[in-house]
Amino acid sequence: PPPPPPSPPPPPPRECYTRHDGSDYRGRQNVTANGHVCQNWGAQSPHTHPYTPVSAWRRAGLGTHNFCRRPGGFPCAWCFAVDTSGRFAWDCCDIGPPRRGGGGGEGFSP
Repeated sequence: PPPPPPSPPPPPPRECYTRHDGSDYRGRQNVTANGHVCQNWGAQSPHTHPYTPVSAWRRAGLGTHNFCRRPGGFPCAWCFAVDTSGRFAWDCCDIGPPRRGGGGGEGFSP
């Protein structure tokens, strides 16, 4: 008999946030919608920026991590993309729709 079909990929972790603009997103998504790895918010390379964890942006969930956040009134949760080609400085992240409960990011606060 033929081998069984491969298992489907696991669903992304469910992460809790409730505001439609994503401003309260505190999950662990660290790859942009276009597949770029996010730059650590504490790093100034490859992109220099004012959104540092020790600045006024800490309340927006910035920290010494590279998770998508929504500081600065951007239209989406986003991050600086680790892309040295110069085509992307920042990029939106696909964090899914707002929802309460779940798992993954629930209770996670960096």
